[in-house]
Amino acid sequence: MNKFLETSATKNSATDSTIDSAIDSTVKSALDSESVGSDRALSSKASVVLGAMPLLGTLTGIGQYVRQLAIALIDEQLLSDLKLMAGSRFLDHAVLGASRHLEISDKTRVAEQDVISRTALAMRRSAQQVAAKSYLATVMHTKLAKVLAGRRLREYQDRYLYHSPNFGLPPFDGPSVATVHDLSVLKFPEFHRRQTVELCERGINDAVNRGAHIITDSRVVKAEIQKEFALPSERISAIHLAPDPRCQPRTEAQCSHVLRALNLEYRSFFLSVGTIEPRKNLLRLLAAFRRGRSEAHFDWPLVVVGASGWKNDKEHEALQELCRDGRAIYLKYVPDDTLHLLYSAASALVYPSIYEGYGLPVAEALASGCPVITSAGTAMEEFAAGRAALVNPLDEDSIMHALRDRAGQPALTQPAATLYKRTWRDVAIATAEVYDRASH
Repeated sequence: MNKFLETSATKNSATDSTIDSAIDSTVKSALDSESVGSDRALSSKASVVLGAMPLLGTLTGIGQYVRQLAIALIDEQLLSDLKLMAGSRFLDHAVLGASRHLEISDKTRVAEQDVISRTALAMRRSAQQVAAKSYLATVMHTKLAKVLAGRRLREYQDRYLYHSPNFGLPPFDGPSVATVHDLSVLKFPEFHRRQTVELCERGINDAVNRGAHIITDSRVVKAEIQKEFALPSERISAIHLAPDPRCQPRTEAQCSHVLRALNLEYRSFFLSVGTIEPRKNLLRLLAAFRRGRSEAHFDWPLVVVGASGWKNDKEHEALQELCRDGRAIYLKYVPDDTLHLLYSAASALVYPSIYEGYGLPVAEALASGCPVITSAGTAMEEFAAGRAALVNPLDEDSIMHALRDRAGQPALTQPAATLYKRTWRDVAIATAEVYDRASH
């Protein structure tokens, strides 16, 4: 067991016991009547319950992972059955949107699903708002959700595999798979809220101790998990992600309406995509960009796309200063279609993140024909080496020199041979193979 987790578990054992007792008494009467399923064996194609809570609301990176994986599993007919579970209820496949094998012609059914999704989203946001104000509320909410999900899953444990797309597992006696996208909560706990650190630590520890097969996004993180938890290699599968299939090179004409709205020129601006938080290394990027502008190495603006994260006062202050000077544009969240056009129109995506499990914006930019500047010695180097300029993310000079070099080649576009062409079909096939191994 991880030493930090062991200490944390001891520290919180009394609180956990009290909370567990409260939860048991709260849900027992409502759930005692639920039936347990049959002993039917898994088929050659696995039947899977996929955790789908990230599908509710604005899709984060995890939400995109769940959606694209589910669509590809369905389209390629890789499973006997796929159920999408959010909390303790199941979602209709219509929540996924477009897919070759999704029949969503029944407008009434889709409308009803939309209502359900909106209601669930409202409840989720309310719970999150309460939880954010109290450590105890966070723990209570999380534990209750796990208990309810576990009770709901009882009837499926002999026939289905459960796949958690984000660390933790609910109580489930059947075969299980957990995706651990990265170990940032262990390596950089200072970048996260206390609640997030402890809950993710517990989730990872649960998955490890219950014998779940672990999927991760890169060989770098696989090696970290092996070292941290002393797991054998065969219990961990590194499966690279894929960009959104809509990411592809676009002409200046195709991007023109977005460029006009932002007063930008095609291939004459830098782009940064990622949550505004210390791990993304935005402060060093902004400092390098400011130096490059002041020393007249380039005069291109910097477009920053990303929701506000955690402990980012310094980042916002530096970004606002550049925006006031007319050197930067902060767009916060933008729709996918707009982001895809920005990838294609940018002179370069600059992504000097300190730590990532994969770095999906890098893959999306490369698939869009956009040159990339990213961090050496990270998970991004696994698939971006030979396709991108690699910098030392801890060295402001290294980042600034890469910006200067890129600005000296304004006509450069990503050569076709270096486009990142991995697909979600590839991801789904590799994931289905993991399901098969975990089920037998």
